[in-house]
Amino acid sequence: MFRIGVNFDVDYITAGLVDENYNIVKKEYKPTLRYRGFEAIVKDIAMLCIKLCKSMDLDINKDIEYVGIGCLGSVDTEKGIMIHTSWFEGFEDAPIVSEIKKHINTEIYIERNANCYALAESKIGATKDYKNSVVVVLGSGISGGIILDGKIYHGAFYGAGEFGHHVIIHDGEECACGRKGCWVAYASSAAMVRDARIMAIKHPECSMFKIVNGDLRLMSVDTIYKASEMGDNFAKKVIDDYVGYLALGLINIINILQPDVVAIGGKPVISGEKYLDKIREFVNVKTFGQIDKDKKTKILRTSMGYDSVIIGAAMLKE
Repeated sequence: MFRIGVNFDVDYITAGLVDENYNIVKKEYKPTLRYRGFEAIVKDIAMLCIKLCKSMDLDINKDIEYVGIGCLGSVDTEKGIMIHTSWFEGFEDAPIVSEIKKHINTEIYIERNANCYALAESKIGATKDYKNSVVVVLGSGISGGIILDGKIYHGAFYGAGEFGHHVIIHDGEECACGRKGCWVAYASSAAMVRDARIMAIKHPECSMFKIVNGDLRLMSVDTIYKASEMGDNFAKKVIDDYVGYLALGLINIINILQPDVVAIGGKPVISGEKYLDKIREFVNVKTFGQIDKDKKTKILRTSMGYDSVIIGAAMLKE
């Protein structure tokens, strides 16, 4: 019997039909259009799932075991409510499950999308051989999921894993959350691009500036890595600083949780093993209480990519 996994994200809603071996048989997409109201967006999630089933000659109410939805926000998984999100309007204490059930007569489960990511990695991905794991997802923000003893750790109020908003620099860069010095303000892809733009303005002779022909709006993570590979020392400095900030946050997470493994995913993808080795070097020197080389938290890449949210959402009942 099939399940449906949904990634309810900022720009797109993606629904995937998942078989018993966790293969995505087919996917359907729809723009989120996130400034619309709660009811309109949730109806689109339901209609996308129905469309996916119809395209495969399936009845969503008879042929689908359940629908799992990965949400961009903190959710009460027991009540089926999105508690809070800064990305969508009208989603405070939003009853997602009951609203979807107006359109679909099947079981519905919801979870933070980063937790879905971590769950999938722990079942069939990079962290599958470990009981206690952390996944850190890098993008325009930073999120993550915590798996303890093989299960998602939600925290007392379903907000655990928001790694991006622990402070690494006192009175540092201002964060969108209203605080200063948050990890996301230094180790997200947006932060890396910001620092590259500043560097390019100061040094217009650098390759980063030339690659974008002086139009800094075109600066991207790929631009930075490309310039570094060309031997641009300014790009290398941006990457080195970024690696240091990323490692600093990882050290805090490891010191607090001491998991078996931390897997890093999302953007910016750390280009080449040498950057991952640099992160490991920082972390190994600075983590507390991990002296024995055979008893250190391992740092890996995630192995499943964007689809892991869909697959993890399709695992929520297990």
